[in-house]
Amino acid sequence: MHKQLQRLAMFTALAVGTSALSVTPALATLTTQDQDHHDRNEHPEYANNKYYQMGNKEGYEDHKKNLQRKDHNHPYKTDMDKQAHDYGYQQGWQGQSYNHHDPH
Repeated sequence: MHKQLQRLAMFTALAVGTSALSVTPALATLTTQDQDHHDRNEHPEYANNKYYQMGNKEGYEDHKKNLQRKDHNHPYKTDMDKQAHDYGYQQGWQGQSYNHHDPH
C-alpha cells in the first residue's frame, strides 16, 4: 500500500510539473505582449505629435541600419516636442514602429 501511495504521489508530481511547463511559454508570450502594449501607451499625448512620429521614424530607420544617431537637429517649438521626439526615437530604436502598417 505504501508503494502505491509513493507511485501516486510521483505520478501526480510529474503531471503537475508537465502541465506547468506547457503553460509557461503562453504566460511569457502574454507578458511580452502586455509590455509592448504598455510601452506604446505610456505617453498617449505623444501619439499625434509630429515630433514623436518623426523621432520614431528616424529611430526605426536607424534600428534597421543598426546605426544610432548622436545628434537630432530639429527646430522644436517646445520642450515637450523635444521630449516627444526623443521618446519616439527610443521607441523606434528598440524596433517599435509607430507606423501600424510596417511590420516589426
